[in-house]
Amino acid sequence: MEKVEKKIERVITALRDRREPDRVPLGDFYWTEFLNRWREKFNLPPDTDIYEYYDLDVKVISPNMDPKVESCQIIEETSEYVVFKSGFGCTVKKMFAAPMPMFLDFEVKSADEFAKFTFDDPRDDRRYFDKRCDIINCGDSFGTIESYAEAIENNKNKFCIFGSICEPHETMWRIRGTEGLLLDLALFPDKVKEFAIRCTDFMLGIAERQIELAKPVGMVIWGDVAYDKGMFFSPRLWQDIYFPCVKRICDFLHEKDLIIVYHGCGRSLEIMENLIEAGIDAYNPLEAKAGMDPVELKKEFGDRLSFWGGIDTRLLGYGTWEEIEKEALYKLQAARGGGYMPASDHSVASNVDPLIYDRLISLLKEKGKYPIEPIA
Repeated sequence: MEKVEKKIERVITALRDRREPDRVPLGDFYWTEFLNRWREKFNLPPDTDIYEYYDLDVKVISPNMDPKVESCQIIEETSEYVVFKSGFGCTVKKMFAAPMPMFLDFEVKSADEFAKFTFDDPRDDRRYFDKRCDIINCGDSFGTIESYAEAIENNKNKFCIFGSICEPHETMWRIRGTEGLLLDLALFPDKVKEFAIRCTDFMLGIAERQIELAKPVGMVIWGDVAYDKGMFFSPRLWQDIYFPCVKRICDFLHEKDLIIVYHGCGRSLEIMENLIEAGIDAYNPLEAKAGMDPVELKKEFGDRLSFWGGIDTRLLGYGTWEEIEKEALYKLQAARGGGYMPASDHSVASNVDPLIYDRLISLLKEKGKYPIEPIA
């Protein structure tokens, strides 16, 4: 197990300083179904940590950031699924055989109800010291995991730790529903803007307490505002409603000397300049199907922005090893000069062969040493 100080130095050099460390840093996100298959394939104990097994550099650890601390109240449970109400007020159905939850209903039915929505104290000790069963941490695998404080204690001497919070759109769609929120953005932008400010206040409280308790190296801002063809709504609305909130978050985190990673799925190129202006240091996950190619993005934004992700998980699920090797070596070209951390372009899903993933990690460690070899 490599010393944590070296991992922290590697991540800071690559993502914040945009210079070349000794090798590219590594970190990723995993669906529970993949982790179960991976442990079974390699005959590993059920508590084996994939980050420790591969001695990865970055690990994101998050507290319970649901608006209501009392999360995941079970409504119905069978051997095949569970229906629960989350701390965001949404009613969710989780099929145990499926990777992601289905959102059935939302507590807030109109923009008029935003003003009545209340947030529990972001500093409530239960968020940080009780076991977690919240939708952000356990969304793809309903259950209970160790507390935030326990997770920090168990990992702080092993990995470069990042925390996380949600930007306001990510917070609000879980409260109002995607369709309802998109309608509200078009019809009642002022009410959405007012609620976005309150959501930002709440998440800044979550960020502040994480920093007090653990002082992570960085913070991931979850913020899906696009799909594979482009933005969910006009860039003008994002600039008017969400940009001031994201900038407030970035200003606060930079005051605390944290690296800021914005996690936005889909093709969000229309707001990339705005995100840079807001202050993000790195962008993740770079979905391949959305054309978010880290090599091309590096050419356009690499003097001002780092990148994390981009390896096409469709190939990891269905491609040949030759195709996967070609993909990985090409994406590693974005690491030349620093500013790139290779990883999956979303999360490592259940369809990924654990043996193929094992080979990929070995390849990235071998070929990710500096200087990065050019490809023909």
